[in-house]
Amino acid sequence: MDKLLDFFFPPRCQLCGDTSNLGSTGQLCVACTHDLQLNLTACRHCAVPLNFEELNQCGKCIKSAPVYDSCWSPFIYAQPLEWMIQQLKFNAKLSYAPLLSNLMISNLPEQFYKNQTADVIIPMPLHNSRLKQRGFNQSSLLAAPLAKALGLPVDTNSCQRILNTDHQTGKNARQRQQNIKNAFTFNNHFNYRHVLVFDDVVTTGSSVAELSKTIKLAGVNRVDVWSLARAERNH
Repeated sequence: MDKLLDFFFPPRCQLCGDTSNLGSTGQLCVACTHDLQLNLTACRHCAVPLNFEELNQCGKCIKSAPVYDSCWSPFIYAQPLEWMIQQLKFNAKLSYAPLLSNLMISNLPEQFYKNQTADVIIPMPLHNSRLKQRGFNQSSLLAAPLAKALGLPVDTNSCQRILNTDHQTGKNARQRQQNIKNAFTFNNHFNYRHVLVFDDVVTTGSSVAELSKTIKLAGVNRVDVWSLARAERNH
């Protein structure tokens, strides 16, 4: 049946529509896959893209390290990935969710499979009013296939977003930090010791830092942040 469907409705690149030279995901052609910017030279702590390969930590983290213990983001938040993420979040193009998850899974470092010590993945929560408005939590959608690949549970109940904050888009780092302050609660009734926080995009890091702080205050020893993409820092 799949072959018959492929004959009448051949798989197409979700960006350019090309039916040939599809990559390993089967949803992007090789050319569009090459347009994605891998975050190969990143700060080992916050994953912000760095300009110089000889550096492994950004100046901001050297001066004052974030409350979370590490951040892994395989892609830079730039076109065409930026467009796909926005289509998923704001236009409910849910067909992009499996593609974006597969891109993350295909870039998982080998040690994540072999040496995974985390207890759980916690997606960045949305406030109930925004969840009802959007109809889905994009971070939860993206995290589920990743968790399955690693054999980890996903917990969408222990952490709540109790403040209906303004959108972070368009705010500078200080404004984002103030906007998200005291926005979360976390009940560590499962006695987690190592948590992976998952967000679709880390921009300034304010949201994941505030969530990580809340989680650590509940007795968690280690919090690592994973995101699909990391924004470049404005200088």
